[in-house]
Amino acid sequence: MGEFTFSQEYVLPIATVRAGMTKNAPVTLEVLNPRGEIPPPPTMGIRSRIADLSEKTIGLCDNGKFGANNFLDAIEARLREKYPNATYLRLPKPAAQTITLTADWYPEVAAKVDAFIFATGD
Repeated sequence: MGEFTFSQEYVLPIATVRAGMTKNAPVTLEVLNPRGEIPPPPTMGIRSRIADLSEKTIGLCDNGKFGANNFLDAIEARLREKYPNATYLRLPKPAAQTITLTADWYPEVAAKVDAFIFATGD
């Protein structure tokens, strides 16, 4: 942000009248950034990244929309090839149309699994 001083030739008469300034008084304007300076909130996952999925429990959840289960089928097949000793849980989301009804569901899922994959359809 900076300050700018304009000479009388740039002052609009209406601004001079409203501010109660005399004709020869300088006008100082502060220019602000309309986007603001709000830092983004920190992002974090449910848990830290797992180095190896062997013998871990992997939760597979879709949002109930068309095609999401097909994606999870393909992901699960690939994971089973690479991690045959892992346990795979399908975790249907209790309310496909909203996330507000699932506040208690996510902590329950976090207690059951070591890793979580969420798929969306459409």
